[in-house]
Amino acid sequence: MRGWTLLLIVAGLAGGYNWWSQRAPGGVAPATATAGTDGFVAVEMPTGTPRDTVLVLAPPNCPSEQAQRAEALIRELTDIGIPVKRGSSFSFNIESPSPEQRAAVDRTVEVFQQGAPAVFINGMGMSNPTTSQVVAVYRSTRGG
Repeated sequence: MRGWTLLLIVAGLAGGYNWWSQRAPGGVAPATATAGTDGFVAVEMPTGTPRDTVLVLAPPNCPSEQAQRAEALIRELTDIGIPVKRGSSFSFNIESPSPEQRAAVDRTVEVFQQGAPAVFINGMGMSNPTTSQVVAVYRSTRGG
């Protein structure tokens, strides 16, 4: 009996994954977008991220190399006057997302999964960018 229950759960999860990956009209939603020359891709910004603020996601209080790169990036951006928000997770509050928003959310998750620091700026995202890449995208996308 336990074997059948486990099999049903696995089949349900596989079916859910299949539905999620093929939910866009006309087939599979393209989650991976081609990165621009600056390495950043268009993403859905996590809820609560202020406009014209760099969101840097990395593990908190971690001695790993990735976390240390995130801390260095935050320091460098702060030193040159670019507003930075640090976090370790993100969420979305989207009701009835369009296929474009779903694809953008998928790209956001992909950037996050590539490793820390994951950086998001005004609808653009990249994993482990250099300070100069962040500054260039910040300046090219900020409002007014």
